[in-house]
Amino acid sequence: MTCAEAGKAPYVIAYRCKFTLSEALRIRIHVSGDERYELFLDDRRIGRGSERGDRSNWFYETYEVEMAAGEHQWLARCWALGPYKPWAQVSVQPGFLLSPDDEALSPLMGTGIARWEAKPMSGYQFIPLPSSIGTGAKLDVDGASFDWDALSGEGGGWLPAEPMDYGIHRSDNYHLSSTQRLMRPAKLPAMQEVSFQPSAVRFVEQAGRLEADQQPIDASRDLQEDHEIWQGLLTGRPISMPAHTRRRVIIDLGDYYCCYPELVVSGGKGAVIRLHWEESFYEEAQGGRKSNRNDIGGKWFKGYGDTFRPDGGSNRRFDLLWWHAGRYAELIVETASEAVVFHAFNLLETRYPLEMEGSIRCNDERLNQVVAASFRTLQMCAHETYMDCPYWEQLMYVGDTRIQSLITYVSTLDDRLPRKALDMFRASRNNHLGLVNCAYPDQGGKHISSFSLWWVAMVYDYALWRGDAQWIRAMMSSVRDEIDKLLCNRSVNGAVRLPISWNFMDWQTAPSEAWNFGEPPHGADRLNAAYNLQMIHTLELVAKLEAYLGEDELASRARRLAKELGNVVEQLFWNEERGLFADDTGHQHYSEHPQVLSILCESISPRRNGRLVPDMLKATDLMRTSIYFDHYTFEALASAGHSDALLTRLEPWFGMEASGLRTTPEIFLDTTRSDCHAWGAHPIYHMYTNLLGIRPASMGFTSVGIRPQLGSLTCLHGKLPHPNGFIEAKVERQGSQWLVEVNLPRGLPGNLVWGNKRYPLREGRNEFSIPIY
Repeated sequence: MTCAEAGKAPYVIAYRCKFTLSEALRIRIHVSGDERYELFLDDRRIGRGSERGDRSNWFYETYEVEMAAGEHQWLARCWALGPYKPWAQVSVQPGFLLSPDDEALSPLMGTGIARWEAKPMSGYQFIPLPSSIGTGAKLDVDGASFDWDALSGEGGGWLPAEPMDYGIHRSDNYHLSSTQRLMRPAKLPAMQEVSFQPSAVRFVEQAGRLEADQQPIDASRDLQEDHEIWQGLLTGRPISMPAHTRRRVIIDLGDYYCCYPELVVSGGKGAVIRLHWEESFYEEAQGGRKSNRNDIGGKWFKGYGDTFRPDGGSNRRFDLLWWHAGRYAELIVETASEAVVFHAFNLLETRYPLEMEGSIRCNDERLNQVVAASFRTLQMCAHETYMDCPYWEQLMYVGDTRIQSLITYVSTLDDRLPRKALDMFRASRNNHLGLVNCAYPDQGGKHISSFSLWWVAMVYDYALWRGDAQWIRAMMSSVRDEIDKLLCNRSVNGAVRLPISWNFMDWQTAPSEAWNFGEPPHGADRLNAAYNLQMIHTLELVAKLEAYLGEDELASRARRLAKELGNVVEQLFWNEERGLFADDTGHQHYSEHPQVLSILCESISPRRNGRLVPDMLKATDLMRTSIYFDHYTFEALASAGHSDALLTRLEPWFGMEASGLRTTPEIFLDTTRSDCHAWGAHPIYHMYTNLLGIRPASMGFTSVGIRPQLGSLTCLHGKLPHPNGFIEAKVERQGSQWLVEVNLPRGLPGNLVWGNKRYPLREGRNEFSIPIY
């Protein structure tokens, strides 16, 4: 149903349905909204939705509630931002649906059948953000025109809601049109919402919006005596701010948070309250340079947020439709002729309910801190989808998501987010290219060829870590088609050309005219070594997938294609004198990326791959991999037995605490855009799989291989969750020996590999003493 009086989006609609039960019931309902909804039963919020998807996968939430006999009310706040919606938000046509599972209750509460009423909620103004930020419009809420009765289902202006089309369940419909939503049950649990208190008030000055926007933090203007007053508000103590007063308050949350804020105020007619959010302060008014994130003095706050305008009423609750992200909040209050009382400043942390079920620790406390910060980053980038970053885009990119999924596999048995990601990326192929979108859901839509290949690798990862051959088999038609489409773009010499698209490979770590906005060097022939080597690596993974499914002929084909392309790559890009692969066929440019990918390829000559790591590490003219592609660098270094080099490359992560970073950034440069980017959280994965060396030894993790490589570490202890229980391994250096303890759950066979020796592992406790050579 919809509201005929809504007009053109953006807008917010309130829907209500009053009904009476003759007896107590336990009721199951299915609910969905376009674009978003918030559902209340008798003034108690039941949930938020709809879980983010697309028109072919429009999700509905299911709730079960206990109701006593008597009068009740469903109330929904549903909104559509139209042209101002987030990049990741899809819409067909704004509306709201509530369907009781028991059809006998439909005349009582089913939308389009029961007596539902609706009205537009006045008082909302939507403020679009700069084009570089994709999180959706922010709010300017005018309390004087706001309908304060609507969210309790009271007041006037309610009109009959307008029925729309019947909901269509995806599994029962094979017709696709732009005006349909194909409904399916929500894949994920409700997002976590937990109250928290910010860490501290860092700065208070007598300034309004104009002064705050035009000057940096000046310590000489800090009203130290006001800190305690505003700190009291954060801990639940109301405060009063006199008429004709201005205050700017900088609040340090103490960590990186994604949160729903709420302000409860009385009085203050004509006042303006602005609440903005930011990841870090900046060194200058223009430009993106950051330094220590703990420091604010002399720096600029550039955040975005919302504005609230009290009407003088009592206990007015100002809240938001969507959450904010960052470490710092800036609260600016300007009162008019009436004082304002702040009763509460509430914050609810929101994210996917992801927790680390196992543990991983070593003797180097710096690395333990990296693990904690990395997992916090993963949590902040996990919501109804994975996200590249919670502050800037909130898009699920393939390149980021593959790494986030791998961290999830070693951290928890909950694989619902990885499964949804794989499914949504497969759905994204319904476009004019017939290829995976680099980010999805995304109302814009774009393609990155390397991300197409990483999506195929994601399918392999799921098969390796989780199994489910039947589900993987359903993915394989898309996997095969994706590979074949990309392989069609070949030059006469047999190499695969970069397509006409954004061929992002990695952010460059140094100035270079050869690298362009993350695209690696190539000549007029559009041939690049790293892209071809990634294709070889992906074909090898496809061969393993096909073998897992018993498709031996297809596995043989994939291996043949990989070997043939490997021969071409060695002929075109290998420089024998340097012992490295060039980026381009003219051998003008060199980077770590093709060397890293070659080491991961089984189809490249072992003689050549054997030279790569030492020559790569000693070369001074290579474009180094960034925090994102370091994941593959670490995989290559470990596979070649260079764990010391892996630990050395962790130095930027070790410097995070000193620079005030609470989460891993988009790139380790002063001009990084995002301070929270989970593609850099992969040290957790490498602690488990490359340093402690726990990996699946067969598809579906039906057996385990443990190959510790501690490098300079002297103790490493980890518990990795497995469907059968926990895999626990501890490696410790004592005197002239390595002591190795391994505990395997019931029904999981495995092997310990140490150097060139293999030791069988049995269920339960296994102990080894291995001399240090």
